Amino acid sequence: MLPFQSYYGFDQQEEMSHEPPNLVVNLMDGGDSTMSSASRVERKSEEACRSHKEAERRRRQRINAHLSTLRTLLPNTTKTDKASLLAEVVHHVKELRKRADDMAKQDGDTWIFPSESDEASLSYCDGDGDGGDNNSKEMKATLCCEDRPGLNVDLARAIRAGRARAVRAEMMTVGGRTKSVVVVKWAESVGGEEEIAALKTALKAVVENRVSDSGLGRVVSGNKRARVYGSGNEEGDNEFF
Repeated sequence: MLPFQSYYGFDQQEEMSHEPPNLVVNLMDGGDSTMSSASRVERKSEEACRSHKEAERRRRQRINAHLSTLRTLLPNTTKTDKASLLAEVVHHVKELRKRADDMAKQDGDTWIFPSESDEASLSYCDGDGDGGDNNSKEMKATLCCEDRPGLNVDLARAIRAGRARAVRAEMMTVGGRTKSVVVVKWAESVGGEEEIAALKTALKAVVENRVSDSGLGRVVSGNKRARVYGSGNEEGDNEFF
């Protein structure tokens, strides 16, 4: 070795250039592992981002499709913004519901569709009542309430509680609500104020969903089970229920 090489430190530089090859390989391997782990995290993040964007895109498409349907149902809403459109829809639905209730009240005899309000009423049929033939008295029982299992059975028990029998019935169930219009008839020997009052009480109990065998029995002369009287004062079953 030349003296000036040692003096100027060239010998140390030469020694440093001969590092062990395994040390360099280890450093490179560690770097590759770190880069690979970071790449996996970045790739998962990108996939999650794409999935979120796709879900959001589908959600917006569904919303826009529903809004387009609403615009076709209401007049003059083609260029209406979303908030105004929804407000108009709510207002329109309320108006339709109010009109339906008004029609049901004005024409209750022929309006069989159930309304939003509960109802239990009893009225004389045409030709009966104070000026009619009391020997063949007929009345119309109208019920409107939430539909439930056993409702018709409860209604039949209520009619029996008033010692009457059903001669005609119309029923309609829409949107979980039921309306029943039943024409009931009493025999010659029954159908007075006591039986009418008992039937009114039993019908109200049906609407309020608090009927029971014993409860209906107490309505009519304290009997546990009401009897049904036919036109000839004979006992029979209610054929409508």
